[in-house]
Amino acid sequence: MTEDNALAGADRKLPGLPRAVNDEDMRALFSSSLNRQAKGGDDFISQVRHKVLKYTPGKRCVIEYWLYPRENRNNPRRIIGKLYRKDRGRIIFDNLRQLWQDSLGRDLPGERFGMPEPLIFLPEIGIVLQHAVPGRQLSSFSASDDLPAAIRGIAENAAALHRLPVTVGEKKLLDDHLKKYYHPYAQAFREACPELAPLVESILAGLASDDTLRQAPICPAHGDLGLTQIFIEGDRAFFIDFDGFCLSHAALDVSNFLIALQVHFGSQSEALTAIFLETYLKRQSATMLPGLKVYQALIYLRRAMICFRRKTGAEWRRVARQLLEKAEAMLEEARLSQ
Repeated sequence: MTEDNALAGADRKLPGLPRAVNDEDMRALFSSSLNRQAKGGDDFISQVRHKVLKYTPGKRCVIEYWLYPRENRNNPRRIIGKLYRKDRGRIIFDNLRQLWQDSLGRDLPGERFGMPEPLIFLPEIGIVLQHAVPGRQLSSFSASDDLPAAIRGIAENAAALHRLPVTVGEKKLLDDHLKKYYHPYAQAFREACPELAPLVESILAGLASDDTLRQAPICPAHGDLGLTQIFIEGDRAFFIDFDGFCLSHAALDVSNFLIALQVHFGSQSEALTAIFLETYLKRQSATMLPGLKVYQALIYLRRAMICFRRKTGAEWRRVARQLLEKAEAMLEEARLSQ
């Protein structure tokens, strides 16, 4: 049995998956849905090839497609399909379309938000289709790349996102993020690591007592901005994977990114963080970032829960403790700065 057959045959929550990995079925569907007006009718695509990029059973499947036109087979069109369960794909597509529409017409340097262009939602499969963004994934960058230029592009793109006049999307504040990232695992974590329970309680009390976020405006937020969600082309950045899109605080995105930067680039991250914040604050008001250290504490707490769930390596308890200690240190810095 091939990998695609194994994927398609076992997932009842993604009933559209068998069609999504069938190249001939998708060729016919793409031809009719993407270009009904094309010369040559529904057969303007001669071949479709696909590659499964990521698959989470029962939740989603990300597929890269190459569409080969009849008249120029050497220049295939590359699109990304994201298959979701139930009606989640429609909600995500509506959010993407609104983001895209609100970003149009902002073509000055640092103004245009870089994201994949949403194409269509196909309800018969439950798949969202969008153009593939250009460039390289930031997670593939090394010290030999022009990291400062990349970081400036990312800061400009984050500021552009946070300026968009978007009103769609679910409003999610600090308590909502705690419900998602901590509370589902709280009891199991306390039972597995009772020695860390007082540290967690101290962090939760610190998060609850801080009121700096009352000063922070709400804006459109990516929700899960890490290195794998960012592509760099020249001096421009593009953000992908908007499954966590919401209306929240700008500090959510900035904290997620800065901590991912620290984890991946180590000793280089301090200078890169300074470049990011300097560039971001040239494009965006400092009033957007109250609570930055509070959100960094939340992200460290979230990473500790991920460490607990995965239990990767014999030292996972030590790593979880280190992450929690960083969360507590961030809250102490926030308290002293008030």
